[in-house]
Amino acid sequence: MKQSKILIVDDQESLREAYSQVLEHAGFLACTAEDYDQAITLIDDSIDLALLDIQLSGKSGLDILTYIRGHRPDCPAIMMSGYADKQNTIDALRQGAADYLEKPIAPLELVHSVKHCLDFRALKDENRQLQDFQVMHQQLQESEAEARMANERLNFLLTSTAAVIYAAETTAPYATLFISENIQRMCGHKNEECTSEADLRMKQIHPDDLEHVQAELVRGLKRGSSRIEYRLRHKDGHYFWVADEFRVEKNRDGEPEFLGFITDITDQKLSAEKIREMAYSDPLTGLPNRSLYYDRLQQTLAQSHRNKTNMAVLFMDLDYFKPINDELGHEWGDQALIEVSKRLQECIRETDTVARIGGDEFSIILADIASEKAACLVADKVIASIQEPMLLKDTHYVLGISIGICMKSQEHGDVETCMRLADDAMYQAKEMGRNRYCIYRNSGQGLSTELSEELLVEKALRQAIANDELVIHYQPKVGVKDGLITGTHALLRWNRGGESGMFYPNQFLPIANKTGLIVPIGEWVLRRACTQNRTWQDAGLPIVPVSVNVTAEQLRHPDFSKLVARILDECNLDSSMLQLEISENDLMQHSTSVIKTMNELNDLNIKMTIDNFGAGFFSLQSLKDMPVHELKMNRSLVNQIGEGGDSGQIANAIIAMGHILNHQVVAEGVETNDQLQFLRAHDSDGMLGYLSSPPVPADKIVEQLKNRKSMLDS
Repeated sequence: MKQSKILIVDDQESLREAYSQVLEHAGFLACTAEDYDQAITLIDDSIDLALLDIQLSGKSGLDILTYIRGHRPDCPAIMMSGYADKQNTIDALRQGAADYLEKPIAPLELVHSVKHCLDFRALKDENRQLQDFQVMHQQLQESEAEARMANERLNFLLTSTAAVIYAAETTAPYATLFISENIQRMCGHKNEECTSEADLRMKQIHPDDLEHVQAELVRGLKRGSSRIEYRLRHKDGHYFWVADEFRVEKNRDGEPEFLGFITDITDQKLSAEKIREMAYSDPLTGLPNRSLYYDRLQQTLAQSHRNKTNMAVLFMDLDYFKPINDELGHEWGDQALIEVSKRLQECIRETDTVARIGGDEFSIILADIASEKAACLVADKVIASIQEPMLLKDTHYVLGISIGICMKSQEHGDVETCMRLADDAMYQAKEMGRNRYCIYRNSGQGLSTELSEELLVEKALRQAIANDELVIHYQPKVGVKDGLITGTHALLRWNRGGESGMFYPNQFLPIANKTGLIVPIGEWVLRRACTQNRTWQDAGLPIVPVSVNVTAEQLRHPDFSKLVARILDECNLDSSMLQLEISENDLMQHSTSVIKTMNELNDLNIKMTIDNFGAGFFSLQSLKDMPVHELKMNRSLVNQIGEGGDSGQIANAIIAMGHILNHQVVAEGVETNDQLQFLRAHDSDGMLGYLSSPPVPADKIVEQLKNRKSMLDS
């Protein structure tokens, strides 16, 4: 099918390029000019339509229109102007302009106007062909020779045009009286089939479009003409879009019938849909883009105000996304954003909207929501969903997300204000440690009780090292067979004193992780534990290693291995006297930088332990390839031992698997003799738990080391 060529005349280069891109994407050819002189050199028989800006430097678009009317009267022209005065409109239409568009022009409006003018021109051409048909019919009556010539011309017209010409009855089932042979090229049915089966054409219309078509036929009969767009089924079963334009004419007997033509507009429909997607959808994730999002937010705010209902805006920014782009490249960063968009959609209702605002920023509109608490529940759901490990390039990564929430109120009920306040709240969530939500409060409300308490804890934790409030307790690791101490495990405590008393890790380490305080606190624990171990050795106590917990956040730091080496050197402690433990959950979320640091530590002869092993679904292949020395079995699995049935099978499997991979296997949280006997029977290498000793201060474990006796079977 020949592409229509559009001449675009505008003295602004950016607008000429923008209009060209939109029209070319819609399937047209485009050429451009910036003034009258350039334009008239391009106006020839190849131009199918002219798009003219009225206000030009030098001669105006109206002058170009005058030239076109004199030299190409069959070429339609659409006028454009940013100045919506009536005189320009009247002058343009008086001189024969087909349409008038006011700037700024939306892409869909531009494409629609161009197609409408071209379709109207085509309709006039088809009407002229039909008029030729009537003339030829008269010639048929005059002579047989003339009839043969007219017949040949008629066949040529009917078969060469892309449109299918038809005549049909004006009452249901609208039987086809005549249809051109090219109907077979369009939908696979021969013209004889269409005329012999009265309701065939109606049966081929898509069921969802049939009622609309029938109603439009009734209206067209009253008006005298109409145009319908609907889907038609091909003989092979697929559907395609057609435009059906008809008018009511009287036949020889004076009875009305529909005379029309059908054209395939599938390509135009697809182009229009693509343009709409470009205008309103994010090309990467398919989510609504900023433009559509603002439109939806405006509608939701208006509906909320009208119905006196609650609504909320959640503005979100991903945490820890930059390392993925840096380590894996933008292609995998894009895959992460696509996965995030899918997870966000699973967290909302059908009536809500999630959009990608740009980069790694997203936003959710919660329409007609019950309360602030309901918005917080959605935020919690989003945070939990985003924290689930994400497999990228055969490696698990974990993202976080910071969320700012703004509830609609009379004080901030417009689009711009809601977005700004939600954005402010999101940055407050970032400042409070990331991977959390914060609700916007005006000056009279303040923060929620929960967030206020977290901020107080965070502030006190920042001063804990300087105030010497952090202490380490030690729990002995003992051999299962003989009960002798084989190592110690350093466990952090926070002694706040007064009524607050002793804080345990689960009460403050999550906040330390969120705020980044885990890095200086982790360094303090590492240095203190190594110093203590050196002190015990100098006192002549049994030489056993000390193990210290570390997090993925610490291991991500590029200089962590250098820090460990420096601390060992400062404490004059052999590297074999230090073990580092990382939880299975943290390791499942590791990145390339974490594995790199683990290999560097292994080169220093520092042994690594996977803590809390068995709580997740760790890849055995990954475990095999990692520099790991010891597995510490999750206490929940140990607690199941002795409860009957097959409760110990998983523990037994972990011990066996660990030994196959040449790893030591230690049980954590051993409290009963049944658990001990099970571990002995299945050759566990060691244990920690209240059965041997709880965590104790440093001076207490000195006594245990001095005894040099079994801490079991006493």
